[in-house]
Amino acid sequence: MDLSGKVVIVTGASSGIGRELARQLAAKGAKLSLLARRQDALTACAGECGPADTLVVPADVTNPAQVASAVAATFDRFGRIDALVNSAGVGYFGSVERMRMADLDRMLRVNIFGLMQVTQAALPYLKESHGMIVNVSSSLSKRALPFLSAYGGAKAMVDQLSDGMRMELRPYGIRVLTYNPPETETDFDANSIHEEGMGMSGGGRPRKRKPVAEVAARMVAAIETERRDVVESKALMWMNVLAPKRADEMFYKAMVEPRSRKDSSAE
Repeated sequence: MDLSGKVVIVTGASSGIGRELARQLAAKGAKLSLLARRQDALTACAGECGPADTLVVPADVTNPAQVASAVAATFDRFGRIDALVNSAGVGYFGSVERMRMADLDRMLRVNIFGLMQVTQAALPYLKESHGMIVNVSSSLSKRALPFLSAYGGAKAMVDQLSDGMRMELRPYGIRVLTYNPPETETDFDANSIHEEGMGMSGGGRPRKRKPVAEVAARMVAAIETERRDVVESKALMWMNVLAPKRADEMFYKAMVEPRSRKDSSAE
């Protein structure tokens, strides 16, 4: 897709990958509709997009009325919608044993219900433009880690929804891209739902993360070349296929054992 002049909705544009992606799409000449809950952060993001034509639309992706209004406002402003990037998401760090159903419900409402609501609202316009849907998944959709299984499971559902959309929407010329980013340097951990004492490291040593500008640049390249399914951390995927027991043992020692020792010493 040649992004120059294209109208792109970016959800989750107030922070993280969504915010950096908006900046880089603007640099390619795209016209942007920026969606997220925090107007101040969206306004700051619009300012970072330079001279690009941007629309700031505060909206909670879990609120159907706000989503419908935001998508309609985008069409009213630009007269078309060429692409939708479903980047809004929230993580969950916690054990299966102590997981609160209210936390699971909140995570699914953002990552799954929100994605579906924005997609359904945008589809009539994307059919007209023969546009593109970009669903931001995660490398954890290919292999969950300890304390991240609920989040990984939600992202695996994003992968499946993308595959279904790709076939169902083919008659309308709509392309669907699934992008599975690696662990990235963002505020994702701070903005996620946590069981008490849980965090990105899962109790072990902090893992190396990719710079957000690099991840966003690779996403832009995937959009431009209309890639179907991009997995940036293939090691997790191949480990799960070729040596699943070895992977279990490795992640147990790295993430579960240190926490178990810590919990035992605290008793």
